[in-house]
Amino acid sequence: MPHAAAASKLPRDALLRIAWPLRGPLEAAPYEPPPGSSASVKSLLASLLPSPFPSPAQPQPPAGKEAADLLLFCAAILAASPESPALHWVPAGLSRAAAAAMEEMAAVGGWIGVGEMVVAMMPEVVPPLKAVVKETCVDADNDEISAVKPPKEHAVVSAHQFHWLVSQISYPKLGDLCWLVIPCALTTLDHWSPEVKEQGMVSFMHIAKNVKVTELSLYEDAILDACCHNIAADDELWYRVLEVSVLLLTCTHRSNPRSPWYDRMLSEMLGHLERQPLNKERRIAWLTLIGPVFDAMGLFLLAHFRRLFSLFFSMDAC
Repeated sequence: MPHAAAASKLPRDALLRIAWPLRGPLEAAPYEPPPGSSASVKSLLASLLPSPFPSPAQPQPPAGKEAADLLLFCAAILAASPESPALHWVPAGLSRAAAAAMEEMAAVGGWIGVGEMVVAMMPEVVPPLKAVVKETCVDADNDEISAVKPPKEHAVVSAHQFHWLVSQISYPKLGDLCWLVIPCALTTLDHWSPEVKEQGMVSFMHIAKNVKVTELSLYEDAILDACCHNIAADDELWYRVLEVSVLLLTCTHRSNPRSPWYDRMLSEMLGHLERQPLNKERRIAWLTLIGPVFDAMGLFLLAHFRRLFSLFFSMDAC
């Protein structure tokens, strides 16, 4: 469904009515910026609500932008969890109000449910999320070193919004959106913030479980390359990196144990383990998750026998 048709189903007066019950709980929610940050996530979310009294000095938002912003507001609220430093402050009452607003938006637009509405509006909401994440990435080739970039917290919120939106779409509809969601997920994996990276990883896990292998094939090299680059991530992401890497590798190359991606991925993992041979927790996590790769490689695993033997021997020594 073209986005213009989707946006036209949500008139401004309906958006204002739907957004009204969200303002009070948002304003009343206690909030303090994360330590070391002056950026206000609460103010960022407030800016996504349609203004009942727009300033004459401000241009009229493009058609559909207010509907997209309201969807992104609700996505951020519903993505909140105690584990997220940027969104842990969201109260339960605001979450319930956002869920009700989503249902009302879908009803006003004539969609069967929230999932169908999200599918229809993805072409409008995903590009700005990707843009925010990309703008906050460190780009050594960018000549505009002094350019003003959004705060890191904006990228974190965008990553959470993206994951929530993707998680609302399942097979087979998600496969039709690979061209849109996979580039955005790759952008989150390239980010320097562990919290942004993690949302990209869990998004990829949902994507891998809800699209056909043939739909992933166009992007498999870029995806697996990103996984390899993230294997040396912080320890806090080690389990998640293993989880997504094993899933994506075995999804895309299950029937091809000769694929060079098996050798590269396993070599990257073993190299990371060898750099900290006494880190027992890291090895246990790896052994817990690596089984599907071993099963897929079969006899080709013998090429790594010496390194595997040394690894297991060092574990016994600990």
